[in-house]
Amino acid sequence: MQNVKLPIERSKVRQIVDSERFNNIVFIAILASSISIGFETYDWGSTGNNLLLYLDWIFMSIFVTEILFKIYAMRFDFFRDPWCLFDFIIVAVALFPSSGVFRVFRVFRVLRAFRLVSRIPELKLVAESLFYSVRGLAAVATLLMVVIYVFAVLSTVLFQNSGTDGAMYFGSLGKSLFSLFQVMTLESWSNGIVRNLIDTEGWWVGVYFVVFIFMTTFTFLNMFVAIFTNTVVALEADSEDGSNSEMRRINQNITELSNQIELLRKELSESE
Repeated sequence: MQNVKLPIERSKVRQIVDSERFNNIVFIAILASSISIGFETYDWGSTGNNLLLYLDWIFMSIFVTEILFKIYAMRFDFFRDPWCLFDFIIVAVALFPSSGVFRVFRVFRVLRAFRLVSRIPELKLVAESLFYSVRGLAAVATLLMVVIYVFAVLSTVLFQNSGTDGAMYFGSLGKSLFSLFQVMTLESWSNGIVRNLIDTEGWWVGVYFVVFIFMTTFTFLNMFVAIFTNTVVALEADSEDGSNSEMRRINQNITELSNQIELLRKELSESE
């Protein structure tokens, strides 16, 4: 009898796991756990720290129960779902002893905050767009690194002997790479680096760095934004097409059912 009841019990657990109430409870637990971990970065005294530790065990119990329920209900399908696998790894790592070097593993539970993305459609769209944009963004990033490397070599040759500031910022290839990254982010590039080099080398230094900024900061930033925006638009279009095709299929089924009902009605009227 137990072998017969087991699938029924598993189906009931699956209904619970897929229910909106269960997912809302897990959602609230993840949110509260993330806030609790943030509070743990402060010293609240023995009473407060013990309270946070007690809350930590409560949240871990909820998460472990969630994982066990899902594994029992979904079986091997659990490990085929990327989000479920992500949850399993985070919870398993957080179960390491919270002493010594293993203490950092327990804090990894805060990574479950990324799970909130799947509950908010707008955030899910942004996350999916980032995922599908990786290839294009990686290509642009590679081209950007090539441009920075070329300018780093040129800057090292041109400015490494330009007084104290030249040796400080462009005395070696590594220093040039870091300094150009600083210039690209527009952090103190004018007063901190370029003006001192202009006083030593001349006005052309300003033109050199302005060209570098236009080629990196403005051009590549716009390329990153364009790739991401196009991906978002494409995903939204696919979603709308999918919903429209679903509505068309439903309408078609309704029309077919109406025609069949009409045929049955005519047959019944003729038989009478």
